[in-house]
Amino acid sequence: MRAGDLVKVTRASIGVPEGSIGLIIKSHVPRAETIKWPLHEVQLYSVKLGCNRRFLSRDLEVVNESR
Repeated sequence: MRAGDLVKVTRASIGVPEGSIGLIIKSHVPRAETIKWPLHEVQLYSVKLGCNRRFLSRDLEVVNESR
């Protein structure tokens, strides 16, 4: 997963239902060796616009990859 990918949330969280669609804005690689999952900042379309949320890559599913 990388910035520009269209993703679907596979695990519900507070204020974000399962199946919500969003666009990855930024991707962060954790510095700690014990953390296995990259962190992605996602702009969701089912939530108020301008509100970005952070998700682990295990909680997202790629719908359409950017070129």
